[in-house]
Amino acid sequence: DGIHSRMEAMIRRTLSIHSRGTASTRSHNRGFSLVEVMMTVVLLALGMALALPSYRDMVEKRQVTNGAEQLASFINAAQGVAMKTNQVVTVSYDRNDDDDWCVGATVGATACNCSQTNTESADYCEIATQPFILNNAHAGDRDLVAAMGESDSGSYSFDPIRGFAPGLSQDLTVELRSPGDDFRLNLVVNRTGRVILCSNDDAHAVPGYGPCPANPVETVPEGS
Repeated sequence: DGIHSRMEAMIRRTLSIHSRGTASTRSHNRGFSLVEVMMTVVLLALGMALALPSYRDMVEKRQVTNGAEQLASFINAAQGVAMKTNQVVTVSYDRNDDDDWCVGATVGATACNCSQTNTESADYCEIATQPFILNNAHAGDRDLVAAMGESDSGSYSFDPIRGFAPGLSQDLTVELRSPGDDFRLNLVVNRTGRVILCSNDDAHAVPGYGPCPANPVETVPEGS
C-alpha cells in the first residue's frame, strides 16, 4: 500500500506539471487578439499623421533653398566672368509665370534673350560659345519663381573692374516660393553686385536666412 500510494503521488505531480506547462504553452501561442491588432493600426496611423507634415515641410524648404542657391550661383558666375575676362557681362531675365521663367547672360552691353532656343541666333545667351541660361526646366516640376524684378523682365550689366552693377537704380529682387507656398526666399542683387538670400516674410521664413536689408541707394564709385 505504501508503494502504491507513493506511485499515485508521483503520477499526480507529473500530471500537474504537464498541465501547467500546457497552459503556459497555450498562453504563449495564442497570437494577437483583434483589440491588439486594432490598437497597433491606430498607433501607426497616428505616427504617420504626425510625421507627414514635418517631412513635407522639410522637402519644401529644401526645394526653395536649392532653387535660390542655384540662381545665386548662376548670377555670381556671370559676375565672376566679367571680372576674370575683363569684359562687361550683361544678365537678362524674364518671367511669364511661376513655371515659365529664365535668366541668361552674355558678354557685352547688349542683353541676350534667355528664352531664345536657336543657338545660331544673335541674341542667344552664351559665353565662350557655351550656353549660359538658367530656366524653369532646371527646376523640374517645381513652380518656384513667383516674381522676378519689378516688371518681371529686364537686364543689367556687371562692369569688368569690380563686378558692380551700376545700371541698377535699386535692388533687383527675385522672389521664390515653395510649391505649397509655405516657405519664401528672396534673392537680392544690389548695385555693388552683391547677391543676398533673405526672407521678407516672417510667416513664410526659411530657417537660417535672415530678413532682407533695407533698400538704400548704394553709392558706386565713379569710373566703375
